Amino acid sequence: MAVFVPNPERESVEELIEALSRELATRYRDVEDELIREVAKRAQRDFRLAAQITADPSDLTLRGRRRQNEILARLAIQRAESVRELQARAVALVDRLRNEDLARQVLELAATEGEAAAAARLRFAGPQPVVTGTASQAVASVVLSLESQLEILNQRLTRYPQDAYQRVVSLYTPGTLLGESTARVQQARTVQRFLADGVTGFTDRGGRRWTVGAYAEMAGRTTVNRAFNDAGIWRMSQSGIHLVTVVRGLDSCEACAAWAGAILSTDGTPAGPMILPHATQQGGVAVQVAGTVDDARNAGWNHPNCRCRLVAYMPGLTVPQGDTTYDEAAEKERARQRLLERRIRAAKRREVSSMTDTDYARARDDVREVQGDMRDFIRETGRRRDSYREQLGFSGT
Repeated sequence: MAVFVPNPERESVEELIEALSRELATRYRDVEDELIREVAKRAQRDFRLAAQITADPSDLTLRGRRRQNEILARLAIQRAESVRELQARAVALVDRLRNEDLARQVLELAATEGEAAAAARLRFAGPQPVVTGTASQAVASVVLSLESQLEILNQRLTRYPQDAYQRVVSLYTPGTLLGESTARVQQARTVQRFLADGVTGFTDRGGRRWTVGAYAEMAGRTTVNRAFNDAGIWRMSQSGIHLVTVVRGLDSCEACAAWAGAILSTDGTPAGPMILPHATQQGGVAVQVAGTVDDARNAGWNHPNCRCRLVAYMPGLTVPQGDTTYDEAAEKERARQRLLERRIRAAKRREVSSMTDTDYARARDDVREVQGDMRDFIRETGRRRDSYREQLGFSGT
């Protein structure tokens, strides 16, 4: 894994979370794209060879029949070799992912940054007690959760090439190829569309289907955010701070916007009004606690892909976020951008997995068209373009 260097001049916590989750997502997207390319290469080779099979063998001469049988034999050998090669490639790539220990590395970095951010904020409340230990234990369960999720993806990646290749073979076996050239073209496009879908087959508890790359990014962002927040909560508790306030992302969903600026307890203190001593002066401050952090999570806040964060609430010093209005337009813009990114990647996969020159040219035109749509969208909305999310990554090893 590339070395991630903490940057104290980083513009926002959101950028930190995105940078760390990107480290994880990029690894899995690269492997996903590499395996798709390997399957596509073999599918293209098989398609070219199978296309030499004569549609009506009854019209063949003896020499022609021998030639046809030779092609069928070569095709069978080629396919057996492809299955072995693809399986070996998948195992090698997935073993490399496992050996990188991505979950622990990424989340420990997130915890370190979260703890540091909390400590920096607590300095405004005056001298702090000496803290022993680190936040590693506070995020141990998050690490285990991410490791479990990634292992499911690892297993799917290991199985994908063989499963996908056998599916491709079934789409244009010699028997199905015996027919009109238009049927062959249709079969080639079916293979192209199948490979362009990516490594699918994973469904979350909500019933949503994910590709491996998209799921890795979601799991990474979710757990990095959770580790950052949990490490900060741990650091606050070491200093006797048990109240936090929610800072939401600019394009957060309606469920999260409802909690923006809310004051939550981390030690189980229930919802209700209370008088607390001022953080730095004499006297008390009236505080309305909205509930516990767990209450907010149970109500839908901090859902998968959530970008909200928790900061220490210090009576009399902290000004909770006042903009609690749900920005439906901002959420729709984010969703539109993610859709365009997926369309660009799908078009690029169609380009990589094209069986014919015509389909390749069509896919290349599709890439240019949807990239134009993205440029128009960015110009109209002023959003930042995340080009890395549009790229196909290949490991090159």
